Amino acid sequence: MSLFPDLTILFALIAIAIIYLLFKILSKTSSYKEKKKDILEKYQQQRVRSLKLQDLYSNYILANHAQKDIFFDTTTYGDFLKALQKNHIANLSDKNYVKLKNTDNRIVLKKTADMLEEQETILSDAEGKAKYLS
Repeated sequence: MSLFPDLTILFALIAIAIIYLLFKILSKTSSYKEKKKDILEKYQQQRVRSLKLQDLYSNYILANHAQKDIFFDTTTYGDFLKALQKNHIANLSDKNYVKLKNTDNRIVLKKTADMLEEQETILSDAEGKAKYLS
């Protein structure tokens, strides 16, 4: 018996394993890129939404001289607008977007996805409160 047929089978199995691993890696990479693209799109949507809300509240404050008027509970319109602006800078700034766009760190992407869910809640609350603007 020759040792060569066993080596041929071994090399064939190794080649199949390598092809399988390459396929798995490539399919994960495309999935990862798709998730990153979705997160970047959602980030941009939340940014636009935040800026529109800031404009809405700012215009209301200017038109009605309502900077120090009570909006809800003990919060003034001005304080509420400042909170929206600080939230935007901390979470939805251009600087953060550029960092996100340039990263391939999956942990950062996961944290960003979680942060965007929180932003959804914050901005929905601000939109709900905007209904009370006269």
